[in-house]
Amino acid sequence: MTAHRPRPPLVTGNPHRPSFVATRIEAAIADRTWATQSLDGIRCFRAFFLRRGTGSFGTRNGPLLELSAPQVLWTPFAERGEFRLFAGGDGATLLATEDVVWSSIGESRLGAQLRPLIDRTVLAPASRLGSSLAEMEALFDGFERETRDPGPGASAMGSLYLGLLMMHLWRSCGLARESDALDAGAPTAQRFRQLVELRYRDNLGVDDFAQLLGVTRSHLHFACVKALGRPPQRVVHERLVAEARLRLRDTAQPIEQVGYSLGFRDAAYFNRFFRRLSGLTPGDYRRAARTALPAPPTSYTAWP
Repeated sequence: MTAHRPRPPLVTGNPHRPSFVATRIEAAIADRTWATQSLDGIRCFRAFFLRRGTGSFGTRNGPLLELSAPQVLWTPFAERGEFRLFAGGDGATLLATEDVVWSSIGESRLGAQLRPLIDRTVLAPASRLGSSLAEMEALFDGFERETRDPGPGASAMGSLYLGLLMMHLWRSCGLARESDALDAGAPTAQRFRQLVELRYRDNLGVDDFAQLLGVTRSHLHFACVKALGRPPQRVVHERLVAEARLRLRDTAQPIEQVGYSLGFRDAAYFNRFFRRLSGLTPGDYRRAARTALPAPPTSYTAWP
């Protein structure tokens, strides 16, 4: 079977760093399979739009999901799995890097409510897509068009498309109803993540977050370790580093100003902090992101 390679990526900020790759999947006489992995070492999320036909999605440790069009599947980069489209089916596929996914949902309260969606495998069936199905199809068409023939502002257009896609998935999968319960006793870890999204630049400590949530420090620590697999301070630090990477890559701000905008008053401390969590100094990360040409994108090649 002929392998299917994605078209040249749409980029944001740095022309050498891929942010989006969207590809139309035409009907074929044989089954095709895609792997959900990173793209040339860059952690990517992936979405599949099954327009016609049937397929399946499975992970190493999870159940096999049987798919029947029309459906939309969202998979996080940590979910290593296989999407199989059976003969005769068609649709579209989208890749989006970690940084651009986080930036597309913004920092509003609604953006904080969308965050749980990003970290899980989500399947939106036709019965829940309802009247939004045509809009979802138009969004995937828009992604593919901007990838194939990017015009002025293509990066911003793609980010807007991605935000709309996340909103439709959030509504279609019942996550909007989950969010409505957040202020009325939702799990501590979930409320903490929302608060981090809103206040991560405010230089708050774990005790500060616990006080704002109305719980003890030990309760917050236990809730985060149990639900998220890491302590609350690590969650805050990961969010800061994700934002720092985005600003170092996509803006011309001096490194000291990037650190200051994220609550670091000492440039040397920001350098040590970033290196400890990323393995590179901010300067090394910026140079690598802006000068390294991507290798041929083979990680998302369809398997025979």
